[in-house]
Amino acid sequence: MEYPPNTGARGAQPLDLPITIGTGLIIEIVNIKQRIKSSLVGMEQGRYLIIRISEKDLIGNFRSDQVKESPMIVRYLYNGTVYGFRSSIVNIVTVPAKLFFVTYPSKLEEFTALSHSRHECILPAVTMVGNDFVDMVILDISKQGCLCMIKTANPGDDTLYGAVQVNKTIDIKVQFPGAEGRFGLMGKIRNVSKDVGKILLGVQFENMPPDLKAQLDGFLALIAKKG
Repeated sequence: MEYPPNTGARGAQPLDLPITIGTGLIIEIVNIKQRIKSSLVGMEQGRYLIIRISEKDLIGNFRSDQVKESPMIVRYLYNGTVYGFRSSIVNIVTVPAKLFFVTYPSKLEEFTALSHSRHECILPAVTMVGNDFVDMVILDISKQGCLCMIKTANPGDDTLYGAVQVNKTIDIKVQFPGAEGRFGLMGKIRNVSKDVGKILLGVQFENMPPDLKAQLDGFLALIAKKG
């Protein structure tokens, strides 16, 4: 779904973005096919946004021509909805922090985290983040991936969010209804978003063995019938 700019009697008005300062973002730098975590630290409506790059997400030569000249796709979570827009870099600052000044979007889109048929569900699961076990819930799932939610006890503590890296491999332990034992869903984190009290992870499955694929197919067939 696309949201065109507001228009008035005197012509087009700047788009009113549903976003707040401090919102976590995922930037896809198209030319180098890389996604990095960042956050919105400022904006001038209709002119530009200021985006700070996470210190833990290094992208090589930060000011290379490949980066500076690349189109960008920016995605973020706001009030439970994943939004996104296309942009480009206006300027790059390295001191005192790594900042992108990017063009203000003319339209807003809703992006889905997964392709193909997705099925809503509530599957308790667990994974490892660093040296700690972290409980999560799988909110929807398909043959290609899933969307997971981690509840955070302290909304002001970004430690867990900072430890979750885009493109990092993740092992999600889950038990399918009617199956014995837990299965390990291996995949790569493709999107990370945060909202009040929760973190959302979009995961793309990889290297799934035949027995696990059969269990997943059976579960998908079961919930598809219920739907």
